[in-house]
Amino acid sequence: MPPTKTRTDPLRLRNQCLDALHELFPEADVGDLRYRINSKFQEHAELSEQLKMLLEHSQMGRKLKKRAGNNEILQPWEMFRSNEYIKAVEYHLRKEFKSLSKSTILGVMAENNNHFTKSRMVLIDINRKSWRHKITSWIFLRPKLEEPRAIPKLGLTGCKELDEELWELGAPSRKEQAASDLAIAIAMNEKQYEQHGALLECECCFGDYTFESMVACCYGHLFCHNCVFNAAKEGVYGQTTSLMREKGTLRCLSSVADPPCDRHVPLDLVSQALPAEILRAMEDKFMEDDIIHSGLPIAKCPFCMYAETDEVPGWAVRRGAAYTTVALALFIASANFLLVLLLALAALSALSYIYLLEVVSAPNALYFEQILSKLINRAVKQKHEKMRGQVFQCRNGSETCGRKSCRSCGKEWKAFHKCFENEEEALRICVENAMAVAIKRTCPTCGTSFVKSDGCNKLTCVCGYVMCYVCRVDLKGIGYKHFCQHFRQVPGTPCAECDKCDLYAQEDESLVLKSAGEQAQAEWLSKNPGVTGWKPPQRQVIAGYTLRANRGDAPTTVQALRERSQSIKEVLEQMFSRVLERFIEIKP
Repeated sequence: MPPTKTRTDPLRLRNQCLDALHELFPEADVGDLRYRINSKFQEHAELSEQLKMLLEHSQMGRKLKKRAGNNEILQPWEMFRSNEYIKAVEYHLRKEFKSLSKSTILGVMAENNNHFTKSRMVLIDINRKSWRHKITSWIFLRPKLEEPRAIPKLGLTGCKELDEELWELGAPSRKEQAASDLAIAIAMNEKQYEQHGALLECECCFGDYTFESMVACCYGHLFCHNCVFNAAKEGVYGQTTSLMREKGTLRCLSSVADPPCDRHVPLDLVSQALPAEILRAMEDKFMEDDIIHSGLPIAKCPFCMYAETDEVPGWAVRRGAAYTTVALALFIASANFLLVLLLALAALSALSYIYLLEVVSAPNALYFEQILSKLINRAVKQKHEKMRGQVFQCRNGSETCGRKSCRSCGKEWKAFHKCFENEEEALRICVENAMAVAIKRTCPTCGTSFVKSDGCNKLTCVCGYVMCYVCRVDLKGIGYKHFCQHFRQVPGTPCAECDKCDLYAQEDESLVLKSAGEQAQAEWLSKNPGVTGWKPPQRQVIAGYTLRANRGDAPTTVQALRERSQSIKEVLEQMFSRVLERFIEIKP
């Protein structure tokens, strides 16, 4: 008997077709794609046959309607809906809007792909503008509703999909009610603590708080939830050392401990004080640090924390290709020995050129086998990258991430993708961030960042930490004695009697910004060399300051000759690695 084909659910098959067409035409209107699928859908055909028929049909030759807005992600409500869901939506909408005709309700449902929430919002607006609603409001003096009810008062509908949608609609109101109840409970608890004089003092900001609003380190130092939140936020997004990577939590934030406390805050207490998004960001930062320190070749999703190893698999020599090449060389040698000899001498000369440049640039002498091993490893890596492809698929789940990205430039993978099209924008952001960090000061105790606008150079943080704005030294117990006390005829001039910091000296921010920007630009260009199709700008104006990619003088003749030799060596290595690829087979 011939094997029987398993029958695919028509709804599921339609959604698979829609998903595939949307991936091919991400800017097309989804409603237009749904119409084309419905017009030529065959229930018993496979997915490949459906797509082939849709793409070859004359209707696909017509110009597709463009999607409104910039959102190119296929939303769940844009998919095909089941008949059970459509009937349940129609029943409850007709039950709620009795003054509207059936044709009006069905027309609105068709416009919104039978989605209950969107159709209901449109019907509420139509119902307000109808003549029946105006007459009944005028006769019975009903107040005019300013905003429609976002959550309909419905119980179980008999359709699981519609019940889940209604439950999601009620999530914001439930969260708002829970937050309101929590705020009332916190206020009542704090009032009782004040009446009994049982408030505790935070050892970071020195405020008075209830016991439930405090966390403690392993040594027993107490801090409020607000200080823990600020320290975690600055540790994740700032430049502080408040995070303890080896423990996966925060350091002790006490500013009165003598000697300074080197303990940590337990993670279960930190999780009680932080919102979910900050706690998740802190865990992601620890995870990213662990990945970096692992030393493994990692391929990471640029949109979430998903990562996987990208090791080059084993390889073997393709004996068939090797034997064929040797036989072809012998055949050519029998016909023209001089040609084969010239080709062999050219290959040996190129390898000798590469070897000499490696020996000159390497601190120790290299063996010729190492050069061959380097070329073979490069060829294996190139072969692996070709077989693997440039698309990186995140496997973090479709609801969490699941997005596709480019392995080369890290951008989201879309149709007709082009790498490194926004490199100049990335360079500008990198330089601006470096310039912002250069003039920022950060408290080492609580992690608060700030910039001095005026006043003296003795700064006191909100947590009580005192520091010098110029040299960042701790001024606890020293105070103004840290600064120069000598009289100077001309204020602002350097002191001739000591080298202490000036109390009112102003930092040359323009020089600091320009120096930090040029250093960041040079580092970025050194980390991103040889980008195909993009030339780094020689001069760039950022925040009013002109930056240069190379602050040195024009290259000398020796430097130019060395760069030319390295470029020739790179071309020869690339050529040899491409030839070796033909003789290499990657093991599965």
